[in-house]
Amino acid sequence: RRKPQNPGLSMQRRRKQLLSRRGRVSYFQMTGKQNIGFEIESPPIERVILVRVFLKNKIPDDITKAELVSLAITARCKVVSEITQKRNAPDRSSYIGKGKAEEIKQAAESEGIDTLIFNTDLTPGQATKLEEITNCRIIDRTELILTIFADRARTAEAKLQIELAQLNYSLPRLTGMWHHFSRLGAGIGTRGPGETQLEIDRRRTRARISLLEKKLEDIEKRWEVISSKRKSMFRVTIVGYTNVGKSTLMNALCGTEINTVDRPFATLDTTSRRLELADGNTVLFSDTVGFIDNLPETLLKSFRTTLDVAKESDLLLIAVDRSAEDRNRRLSIVKKTLKKIGVDKNIPRLIVWTKYDAVSEEDAPARGICVSSHSGFGMDDLKNAILKHRDESLDWFTMELKYHDSHLVNWLYKNCVVGDILNRDDGSVKITAGAFRGYESVAGRFNKGESVISIIESRPFT
Repeated sequence: RRKPQNPGLSMQRRRKQLLSRRGRVSYFQMTGKQNIGFEIESPPIERVILVRVFLKNKIPDDITKAELVSLAITARCKVVSEITQKRNAPDRSSYIGKGKAEEIKQAAESEGIDTLIFNTDLTPGQATKLEEITNCRIIDRTELILTIFADRARTAEAKLQIELAQLNYSLPRLTGMWHHFSRLGAGIGTRGPGETQLEIDRRRTRARISLLEKKLEDIEKRWEVISSKRKSMFRVTIVGYTNVGKSTLMNALCGTEINTVDRPFATLDTTSRRLELADGNTVLFSDTVGFIDNLPETLLKSFRTTLDVAKESDLLLIAVDRSAEDRNRRLSIVKKTLKKIGVDKNIPRLIVWTKYDAVSEEDAPARGICVSSHSGFGMDDLKNAILKHRDESLDWFTMELKYHDSHLVNWLYKNCVVGDILNRDDGSVKITAGAFRGYESVAGRFNKGESVISIIESRPFT
């Protein structure tokens, strides 16, 4: 038997077989890989039962149910029914308890369903126990989101990130995959074939993880070079809950044609575009992956490079769907996620309420800017607000030049925001400009200029 070239392929094939007894989940969904050069046939819709568990004082609600249903539909599943349970604490063995698991088993058998989707994360032991009791494939919240990310990955960077996240998720679950083999041939002085295969899979998985981490480190270094070249620009990053219209907003602002789809996690990669403001200067806009409640930690770690664009921005636009009933909850989740990924709380933030024309005027929020990407309402107000934030963030200064130094003036236009240039009759020039990264970042360049008479710091620019 030939050994697979991919170090983790054997484990991935085994996982594919275990998770899809009828082969309805493709290898590409499980590994995050996509074929190049031909279309991948979409897998048939899979009928599932949702299992929603609420601990302590939490009560079932339609909002979180709709979100879970939306995730299931995005993963090409058809929700047949829903089973809920309220518990004071999760059962250590099966999370929902043996009695509830038996109830779910009967419901699944009556509907002819062999896949269950949970609204919470399960430990490897709990998932294995539930599979034994219910004879169903168990998908927890993290695995559901990972499947969606794998299906959405298009660029090489996104594929590496999702594959790393999937392998980190699968590594502690390998034991459960081979537990049925570990009993064979066991005894004093012997090893079961399952145990041997488990060790092989673990070694291959760790080797693959190390390789992916090394590749992502190289990508991160390239991004650092790109980021350093963008320090001479005012950087704006659009963040927000998934499927709130971030890409649509960016298209409306910058006149771009980024692909937009009304579904969760349609955008996984950072997209950057330039926007020219009213004063003729440009700012750099970036759109990144959307957030969601309980975004898996393994995704946050794997997509570190993609999310770093928010940490390096000069202004955060927090996009919130104004038509969403739980908009305040979503806004709170976005703020918590920004804190979790290490975004500096001192970075200015501006709330942008999208889909203004989808609700009545009476529901207007007290703060932030309301916009409509389709009608263009509020776009000028948003651009003016961005311009104001940019001007307030700059270190403004006034320069007196003996003559019009074209090299110095050209350098100012490339590395600063030039507010005003006054050419006097005697040939001297007065320039008012603002430095992006503090006056100290540009002072050394001015001291070398023979044309400079004086420099006076004057903040803010008026």
